[in-house]
Amino acid sequence: MAAGTTPPQPLIDYVTYLGGSYTDVAVGIAVDSGGSAYVAGYTTSPDFPVTSTSLGTPSTKGCAFVTKLNPSGTAIDFSVCLANVAATAFARDATGNLYLATGNGVVKLDPAAQNIVYTTSFGAYAESMAVDAAGNVYVTGSAGPGLATTPGAYQENSAGGQCKYGPNGTGPCGNAYVAKLLPSGSVAWTTYLGGSGPDDAHTIAVDSAGNVWIAGETVSPNFPTTANAISRIFGGEIDLGPLRYGDAFVAKLDPTGSHLLYSTYLGGNGADDAFRIAVDASGAAYVVGGTGSPNFPTTPGALQTTYTGYNPNVPPSPGPDGFVTKLDTSGNLVYSTLTTSTGAALVVDATGQAYVSAGGDAGPSVTQPTCAAPPYPVVSVLNPAGSAVVATSPIPGAYLALDGKGGLYSVGGAYTLVFFSTPHAFQTQYGGGDRDAFAAKVDFSQPPGPSLASVLNAASLFPGYATPLLMGAVAPGEIVTILGNDFGTSKPSVAFGTFPAPVLYSSNCQINAVVPFEVEPGVDTLVTVQTGGSGGEMLGPIKLPVVVAVPGIFTSDSSGNGQAAILNQDSTVNSASNPAARGSIVSVYLTGVGALNASIADGSLGALAPPFPAPVAGISATIGGVDAQVEFAGQAPGLIAGATQVNIQIPENAPVGAAIPLAVDASYYFSQPVTMAVR
Repeated sequence: MAAGTTPPQPLIDYVTYLGGSYTDVAVGIAVDSGGSAYVAGYTTSPDFPVTSTSLGTPSTKGCAFVTKLNPSGTAIDFSVCLANVAATAFARDATGNLYLATGNGVVKLDPAAQNIVYTTSFGAYAESMAVDAAGNVYVTGSAGPGLATTPGAYQENSAGGQCKYGPNGTGPCGNAYVAKLLPSGSVAWTTYLGGSGPDDAHTIAVDSAGNVWIAGETVSPNFPTTANAISRIFGGEIDLGPLRYGDAFVAKLDPTGSHLLYSTYLGGNGADDAFRIAVDASGAAYVVGGTGSPNFPTTPGALQTTYTGYNPNVPPSPGPDGFVTKLDTSGNLVYSTLTTSTGAALVVDATGQAYVSAGGDAGPSVTQPTCAAPPYPVVSVLNPAGSAVVATSPIPGAYLALDGKGGLYSVGGAYTLVFFSTPHAFQTQYGGGDRDAFAAKVDFSQPPGPSLASVLNAASLFPGYATPLLMGAVAPGEIVTILGNDFGTSKPSVAFGTFPAPVLYSSNCQINAVVPFEVEPGVDTLVTVQTGGSGGEMLGPIKLPVVVAVPGIFTSDSSGNGQAAILNQDSTVNSASNPAARGSIVSVYLTGVGALNASIADGSLGALAPPFPAPVAGISATIGGVDAQVEFAGQAPGLIAGATQVNIQIPENAPVGAAIPLAVDASYYFSQPVTMAVR
């Protein structure tokens, strides 16, 4: 792919919420040969959608759920809830049986999720699971002393020392462990894997020969390694109070759990952690995670070999850079590349392409227009050499699955009201509470089609007011930027509820419009877009909350950040080379301050002479953290209705400099942080 070329994106087949009025969390996804997706997780929503209560009834006490979506994502074939069970991982075998890790054991369900085949407990936290072609189940996580290991296991006893827990408590450190269950549910073998420090395996995969790969984090200087390791030397420990960071590790056990075939440290002198592992048909292993190590091992020709995340003002953590590392069957390094964000999910296709999700949660502005390069891809598809991104997807995933036909399925969490579900999806509206699960399918065999991606304040380029519950909120008269794809070559139309919105600008992937003043705060509105051209498609409706104000300050470079678009008292443009004097009055331009105290027609231009309609919301401002006097606030003369001018006197005791913080609030709804120059 040529330098600067945006990688292709797929068609978004469906995106659906899956949740009720409380908390809903997805812990895994699987797909069958017909394209039906199986989503598992846990919920505290008493109104979580179920088709049968034979295994339990949803309640605030919690239950584990398994939901089967039809291939189009428009309906559920079944959905069940296992009462008083907290699912931590999920898998499906070749014959359709379903498996839930439940914190300290495994529950196996029949393919229709109507009957429990077995329940096995083994006294350790199950963080990840995998199932082989024969129906054997493999689980991993971390366990303290007392785990019932099996005779002949590679490591029968915990090697952990003492660890801090909380501000004053201490206790035995946990070691990673692996357990194998037979198709009957009986334990075949269990082994520890660890050293004297805390060790935790986050992820597990099994190859076609029955060898077991695990990966995670170790803070043990004596973690077991093998002679063919990438590194047998611990990169070092970083302590932040009770938090201890070390290296990522990757290990491979034989099918009997008695021999360590391969084990290596993977990291540098910072904090490193591995979050997902996958194995391809050849037995090669792919690992993704996060690193805070500038010297994390990379290979020549890899996609990114230079660490970019160092920030001396941020505490050490496994990030913000991510990594993707591929090992052959013997553990030799095939490629290792850094990425611009931590790898949260991973799946590998038959050609050796790695699909890496940079995040598992969806919120406003998650999806990006395909005709404009997004700031970063949510899912990146790496070529088999790890040297290039050959495609991207705008839908995130905490867990991913492939159908072998171009379909990529993902599940994760949606925290806000404006993650854009697709029309006709099973659940198009946020269920409520602090988190819903979501499920999505994109198709890389098809080009992207018409879609809505996000609604942003046109000045701040932020999706609504900056609180978790009001993300995506709009205000009467707010100028908004709508992003998406295939809006058409002629002018589209936009509506908020029954009120048409003036369209100021449109392209194939962007629309600038004004929220009608008739939209009422406190009442949700439904935004729809009718794409332009013959045979235009209706996109939406998307439910958005409406609040009194969503103030955004226009900036000089239209990025929503940095230098604000300000006129000094002499009508010259404020800048680092042309600062405003203390005591002088500057004019700041905003949108989203809400209703006005005198009506002005939607889409009209503000008068050039007074009186100028003033915002109903009270307007105040600070410059450099100092309260500043607002001399005037009203409709900006000669500009589109919804653009506001605020004249502010710079306090005599304001700080001076080229980038002094400026903030404006309207009835306690605050603008984004911007700067101005003061002398």
